[in-house]
Amino acid sequence: MTAWLRRFASQFDLESTFTREGRQEITLRYAVWFSILVLLTLLPIRILVWSTDRSNANTFYIINNLACIMILLLIGRLNTAHKTRIASEIFIFVSSYLCFTAYPYQNADQVLLYLVIPVSIASFISDGRRSLRVILFVIPIFLLVYQLEFARQPFPVFSVICLILVALVSWRASKMIDQMVEQLVSAYDSTIEGWAQALEMRNQETEGHSHRVVELTMKLAGKMHIPIKRLEHMRRGVLLHDIGKMGIPDSILCKHGPLTDAELTIMQEHPTYARDLLSHITYLAPSIQIPYCHHEKWDGTGYPRGLQGDAIPIEARIFSVVDVWDAMRSKRSYRDPIPETQVVEYLRVERGRSFDPQVVDEFLQLLHAPTRPKENKLQLTLAAPSQKTRT
Repeated sequence: MTAWLRRFASQFDLESTFTREGRQEITLRYAVWFSILVLLTLLPIRILVWSTDRSNANTFYIINNLACIMILLLIGRLNTAHKTRIASEIFIFVSSYLCFTAYPYQNADQVLLYLVIPVSIASFISDGRRSLRVILFVIPIFLLVYQLEFARQPFPVFSVICLILVALVSWRASKMIDQMVEQLVSAYDSTIEGWAQALEMRNQETEGHSHRVVELTMKLAGKMHIPIKRLEHMRRGVLLHDIGKMGIPDSILCKHGPLTDAELTIMQEHPTYARDLLSHITYLAPSIQIPYCHHEKWDGTGYPRGLQGDAIPIEARIFSVVDVWDAMRSKRSYRDPIPETQVVEYLRVERGRSFDPQVVDEFLQLLHAPTRPKENKLQLTLAAPSQKTRT
């Protein structure tokens, strides 16, 4: 029972991406559960009425309520699987259908009141103009029901006008919210870009590194079918992957040459500094896997926690390959750029040791790297990054 309640509560978790898609997913989640709650409340009443009058109409209401509850649960499942677009389309249709077949009504105004539900939320779970399109869908159906059920009653002109007004307000409100969200996200991303640039200005040797690896990491993540919802978090994590180095003294961070054991111990604290900094920022907390875990190794010999295999977040496993690829091919004060062929060979050698084998394979395919030559192995001592230098 406790596990079921925990799963139920997770439906209302608000850690979705702060984007239009995230807002649509959250809104649909609440709309689905609200509709299910209403149907569950009506179901005992329907059963009680059916027990005294087992007419075909009362039997239909019970079966209809149960069927709609099952469909709504399916919509919730699709939404949880991030298939919000198709889930929202189905929900708009089902919620409109419920207004005419499941909710009790005695006059036309009540039907129009129920129609406020699909009309008002349509713009918040799909594109901004959807409320207006729903009006074009439900009004003809309402006119038909009016002729069949309420032809002797005065036509509810005022209620129809109010319903159209709700659609217009929902459309405009959705559009304004999207604009505000885009402006806020743009401001956040500009701040992140500024942090990354400030760090690179401090350490001239890594200038341009963060921006170079963003595009390649995103391509590799797409190739490995990382959910779209997580890609934006990955992009921010890549830009901030070395943000923890802000806590490392210049004498260590900018040192020309290998680090001492004591200095290396201090340097290896930068993922922990990144975690401490980002975990308190709600907007950036989902991006923490890369800054915190990109120095973990597949065989468990990395830092800061010594994670092994699949225990390392996939985002960090993907980025670590791209990070080493770019770092080894860049000039440093303690070495010249390493030829691409040697870097490719190094990745192959470290496949299954430092790096996730699948990630290495996908990355080399992305680069269209040639197959390993059969002749003598290349000298890798120059390629391998020293544990006492900075990547």
